[in-house]
Amino acid sequence: MTDSRLPNTTALVVAHPGHELRVYHWIEKHHPIYCCLTDGSGGGARSRLPSTTRLLHTGGASVGPIFGRYPDTLVYRLLLDGRVDVFVTLAEELAAALATANVDCVVGDAVEGFNPAHDVCRLIVDGAVELVRRRTGRAVRNYEFLLDGPSDVHYPGSVVVRLDEAALERKLGAARDYTEMRDEVEAALGRYGRQAFAMECLRPAAPTSPTLRFEQELPDYERYGEQRVKDGRYSEIIRYRDHVRPVAMAITAALG
Repeated sequence: MTDSRLPNTTALVVAHPGHELRVYHWIEKHHPIYCCLTDGSGGGARSRLPSTTRLLHTGGASVGPIFGRYPDTLVYRLLLDGRVDVFVTLAEELAAALATANVDCVVGDAVEGFNPAHDVCRLIVDGAVELVRRRTGRAVRNYEFLLDGPSDVHYPGSVVVRLDEAALERKLGAARDYTEMRDEVEAALGRYGRQAFAMECLRPAAPTSPTLRFEQELPDYERYGEQRVKDGRYSEIIRYRDHVRPVAMAITAALG
C-alpha cells in the first residue's frame, strides 16, 4: 500500500542518529516526533546530534523527549552489565510520550542482528506501543525499516513511500551533507545503486518478539564481537542470550 493510509500523528524512534536518512522522504511527508537512544558517537566520542538536528529541521520533524540520551559506549556497557532496568524505563518513558502526543503511528529500527543497540531499540518501541494500548485502549500502528540492506524491498502489509526524482535528490543531498555518515552513504550507493533509495519501505512490526530467531542462529554482532576480541580490540562480547534476551524478558515482564 502507499503511505496515504498512515495516520497524521507520527513518531520516529531509532537507536542512533543518522538512521533517519533511510526514511528521509517519509519524514518530509509526515513530520514525526523524533527520538534516538544514543548520540551516535561510537568509539570516536563525536556526537552526531548536531547533524541530525539540522536534518530534522530541514525535514520538518520535531525533537522528542528521548534525544541522544546516552553515548554509544554507555549503551553497550549497560547491556554488558545487565542493566535491564534502564531499558524498561526507556520503554515506559517512550510510552508516556506517545500517549501524551496522541501518536497514532510509530516507525523505528528493525531487528536485524547487525547491532545490539538497534535490536534493543525495537524491543523498546514494541514495549512502548503495547503499554500505550494497555493503558489507554488506543492502538498505535507499529512499523519498522531495515538498515542493513537495500530499502526497496517490501513485504506484505508494508507502507511504501515512492520518491520522484526531486525527492530522491533531496534525500541524497541530505545524506551527503551528513558529514559523519558520508562514507556509509557512498558505500551503500556503490553497493545497491541510486534507485534502491527511491523507495522507502515501512513493514509492520512483528506481533511477537522479533529477536526469537536468535534462539537458533547467531546474530552478526556476536560474530563481529568474537573477531574483535581475537584482534585484541574488544575485551567483552555482547551476546544475545546473555545480554539482549534479558532486555526482551524484562520489558515483557513490565507489561504485566
